[in-house]
Amino acid sequence: MRIVVGNVEHDVKVAACLSMPRLAFTDNFFTVTSTFAPHGIKVVKGTGAFWDQTMTRILTDLSKEEAGIDFICALDYDSVFEPECLPRLLSAILISGVDAIAPLQMKRDEKQLLFTPEGLSGRGEQTVTMPAEWWEKPAQIVDTAHFGLTLIRTAALRRMAKPWFLGVPGEDGDWGSDREDPDIFFWRKFRECGNKLAVCPQVAIGHAELVITWPDQRLKAIHQYPTHFWNNDGRRPPEAWGSQEHAERSSK
Repeated sequence: MRIVVGNVEHDVKVAACLSMPRLAFTDNFFTVTSTFAPHGIKVVKGTGAFWDQTMTRILTDLSKEEAGIDFICALDYDSVFEPECLPRLLSAILISGVDAIAPLQMKRDEKQLLFTPEGLSGRGEQTVTMPAEWWEKPAQIVDTAHFGLTLIRTAALRRMAKPWFLGVPGEDGDWGSDREDPDIFFWRKFRECGNKLAVCPQVAIGHAELVITWPDQRLKAIHQYPTHFWNNDGRRPPEAWGSQEHAERSSK
């Protein structure tokens, strides 16, 4: 893929990959096709019960030196993005010289971004406000990111010892909030061998997810995440038409 950064033209070899279930979002499929097909970029799909094992196999093959690939674009099957996101991320990683770069993406079901600012790994969830100038740079170093549309240098992967992905339970052996999921394990190992991970504040992608749409008490649409529905004992929001709270108010 040819890309111009400043006045310099770069010819880089890019491959893309994703681990996905047997059924997936068609919106993601068409964004992937419209982004990578025009550049003749190979997209490798793996399917299996274990995301981490599938990703390890694909990334291992694509990062071999004899494959001749400079960057791997790791994808998630529920990400949605425009074709111009890819060249903008390539420009950012070439300008900054970092070893991996991810766009901004929101977490499913929650109103927070999927990255951990530099130096905050292992400190639990906390609210951090970044200064305005932080968002103006092409790349900002972070501790963790995601795999939604993330560029990784193959040379950086070859520096990493395996396992690359591993789920680690908490101190009590359970999978509570103190666990380390395979993706977070990957980014920690990535940084421990000297690789630099960044996010590109100038590029954002979407996160496809199912929502439940209800009429509210003015018969206007309101949305509820399925997770919130089940965490609420399988009940609609209290402000929704026909909710128990609405029925109690109507009967008075």
